[in-house]
Amino acid sequence: MSKTSRVYWFVEPEDSHTNKVIASQLLAISQFEESVAMEDSEGKEHSVYQIETHFFATRLYADRINLNLKFKVYYRAGMNGKLYPWKYGGQQSQTKPVVKKNLKK
Repeated sequence: MSKTSRVYWFVEPEDSHTNKVIASQLLAISQFEESVAMEDSEGKEHSVYQIETHFFATRLYADRINLNLKFKVYYRAGMNGKLYPWKYGGQQSQTKPVVKKNLKK
């Protein structure tokens, strides 16, 4: 991802209740658009709503237990990038940790 790429955010409801809640919340803040089908980095298709920023997603995470919400959040770099999963409170991408080896002198 280049430093000038804009990051776009998406949310995928995993059930009809969550879909209804997300759609109504997006409508209330004038951000509602029909969901669209998009591919992730592994070629799997997802039906997602685009959201302005990850702030909306963090609000969903805060309400997920009280409102019984089931969803996934994705991001992409640039207009035509693939979707990547976003973990609340974690790293943006699933990368393997770097293991340092003890080098003997």
